[in-house]
Amino acid sequence: MSRFSRNKSTLRQIEGRHSVIETLLSQKKVSHIDISNSSDEGNEIQKIIALAKESNINLNFLDKKNIEKKSATKKSQGVILYLDDNHQSSIEDMIFLADKKKEVPFLIILDRVQDPHNLGAIARSAEVFGIHGIIVPSKESAKISPGAIRASSGALEHINFTIVNSINKSINYLKKLNFQIISLDMEGKDINNFKIDKLIPTALIVGSEHNGVSKTIIENSDYIVSIPMKGEISSLNVSVATGITLYELCAKNIHNG
Repeated sequence: MSRFSRNKSTLRQIEGRHSVIETLLSQKKVSHIDISNSSDEGNEIQKIIALAKESNINLNFLDKKNIEKKSATKKSQGVILYLDDNHQSSIEDMIFLADKKKEVPFLIILDRVQDPHNLGAIARSAEVFGIHGIIVPSKESAKISPGAIRASSGALEHINFTIVNSINKSINYLKKLNFQIISLDMEGKDINNFKIDKLIPTALIVGSEHNGVSKTIIENSDYIVSIPMKGEISSLNVSVATGITLYELCAKNIHNG
């Protein structure tokens, strides 16, 4: 059974006021919400209550201690939303989204990024730059967890993601669809001197916190790029590196062909 099946015991939890508000605004199918019964919780809690009532979503008013017992992050801010629409997208969905927006597809592939906070931060940057979807492997990878969702500031409720068994097979499939495959690696070409054709679909691959992009994936990529560094520290956090690379590829360093 998929971990995104509609089993009540596997409902996906969204925690934190901002993330819950973003989820409610995204029109995803919500099972119910656990929310603080305190009368002094402020405007965000009142907004959540109003949005839930507008959509006829069941509210369970509990004291904060009981909510925190259910919290996976232990930082629920007095509210936990439960999604029963826990399906993932497909690569085809991502390409269709780009087509619907009349944009050229741009995807991110995460090669064994294991920290859920990095996954969430990457999703946040991806959403800001208009990326059409994120592809993650089923093994050796962070999950779409409450911690990742919280770190994304709600971005994971607005961006398509898919979980695949093989990154290399996904790359080969994308190549058949004329995607250019770009890996981020310390041995790659200086991204300041690298230009892409914005008319060609693109997939950017970023690697694990400790080992980077795997050798087999590097060998299967069309281009390898790197971020120049002048300091004593030899590498950047993967989510920071992804944000910088997306800026260079999506906003700054574009070649029209």
